Order: sequence, then C-alpha cells, then structure tokens
Amino acid sequence: MLSKRFLSTAAGKARFTQLTNGLVIASKKVPSTYTTIGVYTGAGSRAENPYNSGVSSLLVQSLANASKDAAAKEGVIVDSENYREVSSISTTIAKGNEAAAFKTLESILANSLKSLEDASFIREQANIAGEKSDAVELNPEQTVIEHLYSTAYQGTSLALPVYGKGEVVSTLEPADLISFFKKSFVASNTALVATGDVDHEKLVEFASKLNITEGLKPHVQPAQFLGSEVRFRDDNLPSAYVAIAAEGESLLSRDYFVAKVAAQVNGSYLNSDPTSALQGSKLSTIVKENHLADSYYHFSTSLIDSGLWGFYTQSSNIINLDDLIHFTLKDWNRFSTTISEVEVERAKAQLKVLLLSKDDTVEKLNASLGINAIVSGYEQSSEEIISRIDKVSVADVTRWAGSKLWDQDIAISATGQIEALFDYNRLRNDMSQMRW
Repeated sequence: MLSKRFLSTAAGKARFTQLTNGLVIASKKVPSTYTTIGVYTGAGSRAENPYNSGVSSLLVQSLANASKDAAAKEGVIVDSENYREVSSISTTIAKGNEAAAFKTLESILANSLKSLEDASFIREQANIAGEKSDAVELNPEQTVIEHLYSTAYQGTSLALPVYGKGEVVSTLEPADLISFFKKSFVASNTALVATGDVDHEKLVEFASKLNITEGLKPHVQPAQFLGSEVRFRDDNLPSAYVAIAAEGESLLSRDYFVAKVAAQVNGSYLNSDPTSALQGSKLSTIVKENHLADSYYHFSTSLIDSGLWGFYTQSSNIINLDDLIHFTLKDWNRFSTTISEVEVERAKAQLKVLLLSKDDTVEKLNASLGINAIVSGYEQSSEEIISRIDKVSVADVTRWAGSKLWDQDIAISATGQIEALFDYNRLRNDMSQMRW
C-alpha cells in the first residue's frame, strides 16, 4: 500500500539526451505552475584549490547577479547555488514563459567573459561572497559539518568549504574567475536541466544552439578518507555540537541504499517532540530516558567516489556528553551483530517516506536532477527507488556494517562546550569493543 500511494503522486520519469559534444540535457515533467531551467557544471568546491577557494561559488553568483535585473523584466528569476561537486545557474519562470528563460541563459553564457572582466563588479560580488562564507561560521551545525569534511578529507580539495574561505574569496580577481570558467564550463562537464511543465525536445533544440566550448572534463583529485578530528571549544555557546562519521558510500555504489537504510535505523531525535521517543529506536529510548541530547540525526551523504556515514548531535547536557557518544557508537556496533528484521523494515519504511514524500519545489527537484545529470547521466524513478529499498535485507545491513562501521576509523568534528568529549583514541576504540 505504501508503494502504491507514493507512485500515484510521483513525478514523471526523467529524460536524458547527450549531444555529440558531451553536453547532457535532462528534463522531468512535474505538476507545477512554475518551471526551473538551469545550467549545471561539475565544478563545485571540489574543483578548487586552497589558493582560489570560493571561486566556483563566486563565479556562478557573479554570472547570475549580472543578469538578474534584466531577467526580472522578462518575468525570469535568476539564482545560483554551489555544492561540493556541482555548481549551477538557474532560472525559474511561470508556466508558458520558457522562451524568456532560454533567452536569459543564452545571454548569461554569451556574455560571461564580459561580465567576469568587470573588476569593480567582481570586487563587489567578492565582498558579498565573503560575507556569505563568513556567515557559515555563525551557525554551529553548518560549522561542524564543514569541519567534518575538512578533517575527513584533509589534504584533498574535498576538505575545502562549499562557499570558500572568507579571507581567500575577498582576494579573488577577474583573472581567477575567467581561468576557472574556461576550465570548468566545457560541454563534457555541463548539463542543461529543466523541471516542471517542460518540452524535452525543445530543450534539446535550445541546447544544440548554446555556445559552450568543447573540451575534456577536468580531472579531480581522488577522495581519500582519513580518520582524524578537529575541535574548537567555545564555552560561549550554550551547548555541545558534535558530528562523527565513518567513510560511507559513493553515489554509484551498490550499497548506496543499504547505507541509507542503516542511517534510518536510528534516524533522528528531537527532545521537544514527544513522539521522538516512540519511533522504536533503541538509541532514542536511551537518549530520552537519560536526557542525553536535545537532538540528533543520522546521515548518509554521498559523493562521486566517497561518502560520509554518521550522525550530528546537539546537547545541552554537557556533563554527560561522553555517555551520549558512547551509547551511539555502541549502537553502531550492533549493526554488524544483532540488528533485527523489525528495525530494518521500519528503517526502510522511514527511508521511503523521507525520499519520496517530500513536498519539494521545482527548484529543489531541478537541483537534484542536475546533480544526477552531472554524476551519472541518469536519475532513478520512484519505482526503482522503492524496488532497491525493498531489496535491502538484514543480511545486507549486517554485511555492510561489518565492513564499513566495525572497527573502522572515524572523523570527528566538534564545537561548543565539549570539555566532556573524550579523546580520539577512546572514541575510536568504541567502534569495536563489545563491552557496554
């Protein structure tokens, strides 16, 4: 019954076309009064280096902002976003105004170098981007997650923050953006993506007219996970904020959904929500009965060739922070030994709800499609997602946990009042000990 209900409301299957120059065109019809059409390129923060950190975010921000006013007069909203492995410039329009969106995107790409050569404009945009980067440090959760990547992938470009380092962004010049644009915005590294009431054939026709340079997809440094930690104790903050992760699965891994299901075994917890303790999770029961945390959530995030599997927590019970971490890691041990069928089935049901019943905007749906277009040139339908989740068994979770969690190195990131957080070696030992 659950699968049928999801399928009855799911969006249509995405269509993909690849031109001879390597440019990918992806579209998905969804019932909406708005349509989002965007250009996505495999050039997020991972394509940067320590000396031009933030250039990908600044680049798409500058190109989008250079055309915002003119586009608005045509009824087109222009936006940009940067991710770890993808960056984008998107347009959102009311149904039936696709021609204006095409015109805007064509103008952005055609006038890109002219926009990037304007030194005063780039300086202004760099200041804005620098403030955006600095703002991340004001949010403890964002700070901890960014630092988790920085320590887990230290020495590689994956360690660089998504929006760059504020002190570096403010020093970037037109030449830096132009060089990055020429290297990254090549047809084999770019996708034209649309979500909403869109005609795929018209999208392909428009894409074939775009002036995008041909070239090889830029090489990126392979991911390399390193067990390590980064801590920044700040007793001015009201709580402790901690994230711990082992290396997870890549986007194309055969165990992608196994890891997703495993993350939902303990799922999330919010102390202020009375239903959190009723979700059936052993960990949430322990946390609730002993008031160990204000909230936590488990995650399984994936990259092209790596991923992070772990949890993030916020706790005002700073004295018993060590107990919270101990019981969490001990519960992870259980995944490779005594995880039950009931827990796995409940986790599978929760994952379906999480992935397939989101009330996402066309902008978010388009971003997801754009990332899939860049990474694999394919997006799974709702039926395929449900089928793959249904196939996950207790044996799969046990096998996966035995190789990915049991006695594996972890990355730790923490800030706030973390005096009670034990040293790295003590926490690392909790990844294998059977003693409670």
